[in-house]
Amino acid sequence: MWHFVAQNKQVGAMVGLLAIAAFVVVVIATRSGGTNEVKPVPDETEDISADEHVFSTYTLPGNPRFMPSVGNGHLAANIFSDTVYMNGLYNGYKGHSHRARIPNWANIRLNSTLTESSVKPVYSLDTKDGVFKVRVDRERSVVTQRIYAHRYYTRAIVNQIQVVSKIHFDTTIHNSIWIALKLMPGPDSEDVAFETQVPEIIEGRTIWHSCGLTKESEDPTYQQEPIEVCAFWMSVPDHLVVPHHGSRVFTFAMTADKNKTVAREELIKVLNEDGDELYDKHVEQWRVLYFRNGHEIGMEVEGNLQLAKIINGIWYYFLSSLPAEQSYQPLDRYYGLSPVGLAHGGTFEDYEGHNFWDTEIWMFPSILLLYPKYARELLQYRLDTAYVAAELAKITGHKGYRFPWESAYTGVEVTQPCCPEVAEFEQHITGCISFAARQYLATTRDEDWLKHGGCSIVSNIADFWESRAVLNFKTGLYDIDNVMGPDEDHSNVTNSAFTNVVAGYSLYLAQYVACLCRSYYMAKNPDRWADIAWSLALPYDLEHDYHPQFQGYERGEMIKQADAVLLGFPLQYNMNLSTRSNDLKYYETVTRNSGPAMTWSMHTIGHLELGDTNEAAVMFNKSYQAYVREPFKVWSELQRPDVGAVNFFTGMGGFLQTLIFGYGGIRIHLDRLEIIRPQLPPDTKKLKIRGIRYIGSRMNLEVQNTSALLTVISVDDNLPLELDNGKQNVTLLSGMTVTLSGDGPFKIRTGTGPWKACNIPTDVIGQQHIRPIGT
Repeated sequence: MWHFVAQNKQVGAMVGLLAIAAFVVVVIATRSGGTNEVKPVPDETEDISADEHVFSTYTLPGNPRFMPSVGNGHLAANIFSDTVYMNGLYNGYKGHSHRARIPNWANIRLNSTLTESSVKPVYSLDTKDGVFKVRVDRERSVVTQRIYAHRYYTRAIVNQIQVVSKIHFDTTIHNSIWIALKLMPGPDSEDVAFETQVPEIIEGRTIWHSCGLTKESEDPTYQQEPIEVCAFWMSVPDHLVVPHHGSRVFTFAMTADKNKTVAREELIKVLNEDGDELYDKHVEQWRVLYFRNGHEIGMEVEGNLQLAKIINGIWYYFLSSLPAEQSYQPLDRYYGLSPVGLAHGGTFEDYEGHNFWDTEIWMFPSILLLYPKYARELLQYRLDTAYVAAELAKITGHKGYRFPWESAYTGVEVTQPCCPEVAEFEQHITGCISFAARQYLATTRDEDWLKHGGCSIVSNIADFWESRAVLNFKTGLYDIDNVMGPDEDHSNVTNSAFTNVVAGYSLYLAQYVACLCRSYYMAKNPDRWADIAWSLALPYDLEHDYHPQFQGYERGEMIKQADAVLLGFPLQYNMNLSTRSNDLKYYETVTRNSGPAMTWSMHTIGHLELGDTNEAAVMFNKSYQAYVREPFKVWSELQRPDVGAVNFFTGMGGFLQTLIFGYGGIRIHLDRLEIIRPQLPPDTKKLKIRGIRYIGSRMNLEVQNTSALLTVISVDDNLPLELDNGKQNVTLLSGMTVTLSGDGPFKIRTGTGPWKACNIPTDVIGQQHIRPIGT
């Protein structure tokens, strides 16, 4: 990612001014003498809820960027923001492409929350029901506002006002209950040329609509026309009236889609639904995400409420940006998961809604284990843009597929003009996509995916790396030059350790997939790929027994973020324990504090692998405590008092990996799933990972103080699983619970299926031939 490179050049001063203060100041006009009273409002406020799924506060954070969001994979918006973003809606040419802003015609505020009042609203985000609520307890009524992006009617953002009278029928009271409202859609969009708003009467209500085209195409070669978007919304009065003894739900909504008919029909459908039934349909779809066939899906910790809330918040934000399981109308093509999700991305600071390596390396693994359907959706975005990647490889003089560092609507390179180095050199993203494909195939054995593009994308990525590797006649190894690893403080280097390993893995995977696909896809040169992978150079310092992150790296040079340490995890490159330990210890001393959150997650996992639980705990706390913003558990990219991008899915994804792959000990291999040294995170009594999907089976892992329990929920009868506990093989059956005592590894694999006929790659990269073994 380019944020830190770019920040110094373009937006550093602005970001610093916005982020450096711990408090912001708001000016509130008082009624006495017309003077202004200045009151400090903290950027972060207290979460008062004792429910691990609910975040509540009496006072909203002073920094609106720390407000939560609602979303359904098609539309998303920050609460009380005047902006709605839509999946696949971008404006701007190439490096200026960004999520296109739609005015938020569903942004309704209760006047009592906008002005000083004797009532004290409670603001809550319910992560289980997928709704933001404002509860105002008034003298004669309780008013509850519900804001949500409907999970079934996916084109709709809904704003409901529920009024419940406190007074039973009383003939002596004649005044009605009045609720004052304000619609705040914000200014006209600078991205979409919306036409004049047109009203019509439907079912006795006034409905408005407007359509428009984005103002600039991303790339004329792949996008000949701007994108059209149409929005429909309900007229909002300045007040609501309810009888003093009654109760009622008022529903307001907006819909948006690239198809005018779809947006209109969806709004009419929402309009005709009973208010409570409309809400219940939404909640039902959210519950489907957390429960399947009567069994829970998700993660849970006991004994640490704050940690439990953070985990629930992460999954809520992730799922809000992923497509619906079921929808009233067919879903649009999915355009990927950006580092800030669907509710952000209109600005340079929030990465403009682009897709990076963040998706495949940081977010993908956790999503894969619990929601493999969504993992396939993420890979499908890469398949959909593969023909553009083929052209990028061609114009840069290479073969196969070269995926751009940043992509959005068309799949072309959309890195900001500020940062040409990352666009030119940070080519490891292509290997990261192959690595995600490896993990997907390992856990799903999805032959349908192979037939519908998987074979092609894996082999074409290998072709790219074959064309990038150049034989060095002095060393007898292949070099890959002119690259940049994850550490963006060093560009145009040769033999980046991370790049060369993901490139080698890509080549080995292609040889393996060529065997899997041989009956319906002819790979060109599978053995040649493996030969190159075997002989790729990998920097190794014999004196210090560690991996320099690239050829020529000098010890003591500061780096931006985790780079060479990623060889240990997530790449799981085989090395001596002493080398793994030295990589961790050394790079902890030279990683700058202004780096992004996910670095310390990988250090946590490394120390857990080595059995250093104390240092792992230090890194674990460092990986989240300075980045999670209260009260709605929104993640910032940078540590307090700095901010960076918000809401930072990349940091969230890294943190989930500390729990699943670190403390949970899960490891994904092409031929097996392993569990090693499962243990409890700091200050917890239990860790539960429910709904782990592996080759058609579903399992729960519960980590306790001295052991772990693996419970089998269901097994695919065609692919039975066996557990090797180091002493014997146990056939796993539905309903069985197995106690995992000790460090393991506990190996789970299937003993049947056509995949057994293909040899698992060695995954050995060149330098292993020359370094000493056993040191």
